[in-house]
Amino acid sequence: MGLTRESFAEEIMAHLDEAARQLSRSGTTLYAVLELKKGASPEDIKKAYRKLALKYHPDKNPGDAQAAEIFKEINTAHSILSDPKKRKIYDRHGSLGIYIYDHFGEEGVTYYFTMNSCWFKTLVLLCALLTCCCCCCCCCFCCGALKPPPEEVARRYQQDVQNQPPRAGADPARVPSAAQHTGHVEEGSK
Repeated sequence: MGLTRESFAEEIMAHLDEAARQLSRSGTTLYAVLELKKGASPEDIKKAYRKLALKYHPDKNPGDAQAAEIFKEINTAHSILSDPKKRKIYDRHGSLGIYIYDHFGEEGVTYYFTMNSCWFKTLVLLCALLTCCCCCCCCCFCCGALKPPPEEVARRYQQDVQNQPPRAGADPARVPSAAQHTGHVEEGSK
């Protein structure tokens, strides 16, 4: 009932293929596109690119749409793997790292993967809980965003409403008084 060598080898290869697919959105790594191993030297990358570019070039394969697509993939793989910065990012983070690098630069890649790491999220949550930041902002109103207005501000608002003349064309009987807005009745109006 144990695993045979063949089934064990197949299981290992499936796991390696899955790990390689994580580096790319299309399912194949850039190294596989150029038919190279991950630790290939820049000279090996250049040789493999030239060989495959000659084989799949649109001028040598006129009218073959599949060859044109393969040629585009080869060019993309070569442009990323021949640039030392992009290659380092690709080796660490895969195609997502390259996408972020193209849109936000090298620092953007660092920030993105740092802030999306599990330990960073845990650290932020732990700091918020230990400093009672969440409780303070939501319950104590220390930031002022949800804080109710002080009585002085409410009194000034009440006076402004009382001192405003009624709008033109408004029925004075339908305009609510300030006492109706606040629910307070002044002593002089009793």
